[in-house]
Formats: sequence, structure tokens, C-alpha cells
Amino acid sequence: MSLLIDIIKKTKGKTIEKVCENTQKLRYAKCRTCENLLRTGNCKLCGCFVKDKAKYKGEQCPIKKW
Repeated sequence: MSLLIDIIKKTKGKTIEKVCENTQKLRYAKCRTCENLLRTGNCKLCGCFVKDKAKYKGEQCPIKKW
């Protein structure tokens, strides 16, 4: 799945550079406590799969939690 996301990001002109594992875990931990996280693992505000979105340097939370 990660490779597919990388390909999609590249075709959209976005960076596929990833954050370190610790940063990824911290970001995802913040998302798990957020009222906007849906049961599906998607953010209610932006629609992204937050577990995957938290991996990428160029991404950010739509309400600036990370």
C-alpha cells in the first residue's frame, strides 16, 4: 500500500520524503485522540488515511495538531 501511495503522491507532484518512525508515531498518536478521526482510520476533515498521511514530511494536520 505504501508504494502505491508513493506513486500517487509523485504523480501529483508531491514529495514522498518520509519522517522518522518516532515522528510518525507521535503524529498518529495525536490523530488517534482527535474527535475528527473516523472508525475507518480516515480524517473527517481531509479524508486522508491518517496512518499513511503521518508518514510524509510534506503533509500536515488540517487543524494544525502536527
